[in-house]
Amino acid sequence: MKSPNIRPLIPLADYQRIFRVIHSVLDSVDANIPAASFFFSVTAAQILKKFYKKNAFPVAGAAFYLISEDSSGALSFGTLDGDKIDSNSDAFHCWVQCDGYVLDLMAPVFQELLESAGHPMAVPRQMFQKDLARMVASPNALTAPGDFYLEPNLALTKELLQQFMAKPALNNLSQVCMEWYQKPPKELSTDLVMQGAEGEGTKIKLSRLQITGAW
Repeated sequence: MKSPNIRPLIPLADYQRIFRVIHSVLDSVDANIPAASFFFSVTAAQILKKFYKKNAFPVAGAAFYLISEDSSGALSFGTLDGDKIDSNSDAFHCWVQCDGYVLDLMAPVFQELLESAGHPMAVPRQMFQKDLARMVASPNALTAPGDFYLEPNLALTKELLQQFMAKPALNNLSQVCMEWYQKPPKELSTDLVMQGAEGEGTKIKLSRLQITGAW
């Protein structure tokens, strides 16, 4: 059995830029960022395909992350009843899978996710991308910060993707991200004007949110 790869799939600078572009576009339309994991994942997968030639795809399901060694420091999405893990349209998370890796573009705003769920907690703004072989065996096996367990729900993923593709507004926002993005070391403009349906423009400023490390 090969040992897990501890190197990330893409450099931190690239991950941060993908995150900043998507976050900035969503913020410009006052989107509910904590509820936007599927948009983050679909758009990030498209960027990885176009600019990095990677076979990336969004996945929805149940997800569990240990973000602190404190007993309450687990971030969970989905349902957990004893050993039974499930997810549905009201309880799920989304991530990107690519070449045996998992990338979670929501990781830099885990703190906001907790706040929106009524559990305020200081969480470092860090990158999450890991070899899937590093995943623990179950949610009960989370022991160190950065440990994770994912359980994909393919039926839910298909349902959410169909809903996404049926909404022109979401597809248009995703396309704005694709058109704005440039792969480092190319320069990326720090603002963008997004044209509305009536011809009016919305100025989008690039997020300055700084990612401080990796899980």
